[in-house]
Amino acid sequence: MLVEKISAYVLTLLRLLLGFSWLQEGIFKVQAHFTIQGLVNTIDGGTASPGWYQHFFSTVVSSSVPLFNFLIPAGEIAIGLGLIFGILTRSAILAACFMAINYWLANMIYIYPIQLMGSIILLACYNQATKYRLLSLWRYFKKRKLAS
Repeated sequence: MLVEKISAYVLTLLRLLLGFSWLQEGIFKVQAHFTIQGLVNTIDGGTASPGWYQHFFSTVVSSSVPLFNFLIPAGEIAIGLGLIFGILTRSAILAACFMAINYWLANMIYIYPIQLMGSIILLACYNQATKYRLLSLWRYFKKRKLAS
């Protein structure tokens, strides 16, 4: 029982830290007027990314730069908020994995492998990682109010 409680606290802390990390990245991109065009040029001219990924960037992403300029920061902010508040947590974790893998494929190592590993841990321990979230707090206070 104690181990389950401690693991729920630790995994909740991991979820919150990952959430704040993704949220911070998204807010930074909005404030810095993020554009993916520089990354498109780097991937097109580089050899660090797989060929199929370079082809995807040169065809799909380069023709839809304004869309990706919006989707990437919005996705990071949504992932962050989802993880912090525990809303659509599984979807947020899967989206975090998807984005971290894409960053890794684009040879943007930075913090993304750590975020990917944390996301995989949260996905593997989903029930414990989502024990304490906004919905559970709401249920707790609702039950407490009904009891008094």
